[in-house]
Amino acid sequence: MGAQILHLNRYAAKYEPESWFGSPDDLVNEVGLTLGEKLATLERWSSLVQRRLSSIDEGMTQDTAEPDDSEL
Repeated sequence: MGAQILHLNRYAAKYEPESWFGSPDDLVNEVGLTLGEKLATLERWSSLVQRRLSSIDEGMTQDTAEPDDSEL
């Protein structure tokens, strides 16, 4: 467990969750973040996905969306 914590870039994991975690479940199971950090990061991730989906609705190209946005 200790090695996992040492390899986690906490800042990047919290502010760029898509680049660190394969899914929200992976984030939830991360031992290197507190419950509060996990909740805030999930909210941040959700906002990012919602913004991309909204941009598609507003006529922007689908290139701005990630393939799994609708699943998330």
